[in-house]
Amino acid sequence: MSGRLTRWQPAAGATVIVALLLAWPWDADASWKLGVWSLRAIAVLLTLGGGFALDDAAAEIVASSPTTLRARMLFRLGLSLAWAVPVWGVSLLVMAPWIAPVWLLWSSLEFAALFAAGLSVAALMARWYGQSEPGTVTSTAVVGGWLVIFALPGPLAMFTLRPQDLGPAHVRWGLLLGLGAVVLWATSRDPSHGRRRRGLITTRYAP
Repeated sequence: MSGRLTRWQPAAGATVIVALLLAWPWDADASWKLGVWSLRAIAVLLTLGGGFALDDAAAEIVASSPTTLRARMLFRLGLSLAWAVPVWGVSLLVMAPWIAPVWLLWSSLEFAALFAAGLSVAALMARWYGQSEPGTVTSTAVVGGWLVIFALPGPLAMFTLRPQDLGPAHVRWGLLLGLGAVVLWATSRDPSHGRRRRGLITTRYAP
């Protein structure tokens, strides 16, 4: 069932690229900055692979299931997280010798925000525009969004390596994470739920 509900090939490809990146021979004197940027690249790769989690070529069949829309979406998101979180955890373990724990923590927040934002774009494309395979559009949006974030000027910078700028930058990352979570929750709401409630109220108070 999961093979029909999700497109797993991009996640497999992203895993291979991440493995190659982690297997790159590190110099003993490698800069911690290089490690942080490597984690940021891995976060983008995982987001690109996870963006296909809501692709559903069998939507016409699945939509007739008695299972709620939220349950179906959470199932797909759960599969995506079950892949992305372990890969990210291994990446942190590999990079830990070169990067201070605080940078591992900040990088994890950036990854969570990017991943949630990518999935929320896929959910919006599937819900508002009726796309059964929004992964391609999501990938384009993720790359474009990453470039926009990367180009933000100093006062608004989110990708920063200056310790004094970490607080404000990661407040913005936290807001992005929260926005992504809200969008995912809102787009997983069954559209017929409101109609059913309005129908019950009309029936109950009809003269």
